[in-house]
Amino acid sequence: MNYQELAIQLVDRAKRAGADEADVFLSVGRDFEVTIRNGSIEVLKQAVSKGVGIRVFADHRMGFSHTTDFSPEALEHLVNETVGMAKYATHDEFHGLPESYGAATNGGLELYDSSLDSVTTEMKIAMAKEMEQAALSFDRRVKLVEGASFSDGDNQVFIANSKGFVGSYKSTGSAIACSVVAEEGGMKQVNYWYSNKRYLSDHEPAETVGRRAAQRAVQMLGAKKVHSGRFPVVFDPLIASSFLSSIAGALNGESVFRKTSFLTDKLGEMIGSESVTIVDDGGMKRGLGSRPFDGEGVPTARKLIVEKGVLKSYLYDTYTSRKAKTKTTANAVRGYSTTPHISPMNFYVEQASHTPEEIVKSVGEGFYVTGMIGFGVDMVTGQLSRGASGSWIKNGELAFPVHEVTVAGNMLDMLKNVEMVGSDLEFRGSVACPTIKIAEMSVSGN
Repeated sequence: MNYQELAIQLVDRAKRAGADEADVFLSVGRDFEVTIRNGSIEVLKQAVSKGVGIRVFADHRMGFSHTTDFSPEALEHLVNETVGMAKYATHDEFHGLPESYGAATNGGLELYDSSLDSVTTEMKIAMAKEMEQAALSFDRRVKLVEGASFSDGDNQVFIANSKGFVGSYKSTGSAIACSVVAEEGGMKQVNYWYSNKRYLSDHEPAETVGRRAAQRAVQMLGAKKVHSGRFPVVFDPLIASSFLSSIAGALNGESVFRKTSFLTDKLGEMIGSESVTIVDDGGMKRGLGSRPFDGEGVPTARKLIVEKGVLKSYLYDTYTSRKAKTKTTANAVRGYSTTPHISPMNFYVEQASHTPEEIVKSVGEGFYVTGMIGFGVDMVTGQLSRGASGSWIKNGELAFPVHEVTVAGNMLDMLKNVEMVGSDLEFRGSVACPTIKIAEMSVSGN
């Protein structure tokens, strides 16, 4: 089946059925997963999927439907039903397709790894087993690997609309992950490590992932609480990325418009220290959030969101940008079963020159955070309070493991108090941050 031609035909049918404007999002994909536990296969599954969603506008009223049935009868019903829904929907002057489209090309993005086609199921199972064995052999205190997994998939997206835009792209992704239980003196610690990439060749070796997961679990044995107070806090890249994800949520143009974000009315203001520059880049080579165009067909680009502490832009799709009387930032993301919503692409803090070791060495006494639990973030006020674990720093050295403590602060204050940014930026998802040091936060322990 020629899916691109099908998408164009569905747009034409919607116009003939009475839509003023219409767009179609169609995707075809494959997913694979294997999980090893105790040397045996615990999970082995593969699935293929395809679906199409159609969005229509009639007198600024929107209708949306989707289906996985590609029979001619089902698609005809889909179009007629969606146009009919739009005629009864609420009128909203901000509904409609983007006003214009620039040139979107796939050149240079390198989203598709053809080498995955030659990786057999047996090879994937072997990688997962190698990871488990590496974790178990790392230290006698590693008692169990809860799961060592390999997953991969590919996806092809087709978009067409009534303004003449037609585009498609193919992408792949794969991940290897390991979760480990270490035990000593009746204390258990669970930790993990993973690698997530577009290209198989960009992964850390499976053995390295397994050993790193084991190391992270073992180094937390003997963890204890610490006295409460206000101390410098260092976030490792995983935890810093989690913090940055909350910042991305606060930059959502819809939340800003509704005044439910602590960054509302902050455009042009200093919201962070001069050490903080945040970028959103949908055109990054091999980026996990990269694509030539967003879910509405608007070409993606590199955008400075925060420049040396100054807030330069929020994130918008077409609908929200119209309400805010600005332009879309090409941050509309969707699947075939959803309408567009705002999301970052490759969202990151630019790295600096400080190594993680230099950052730790700069702390007389403080907390190096490598784990967090809970979702204690108030997006309206910016208040953050989460359970944390990691290592206590004394005289610039990691002294002993710490758990069952809480770190708290206001995210605006945290941004403004970023004293050092690391040189260790690495993407394990579409949001990434190097090691960062925050001058002071509340740490609650004993």
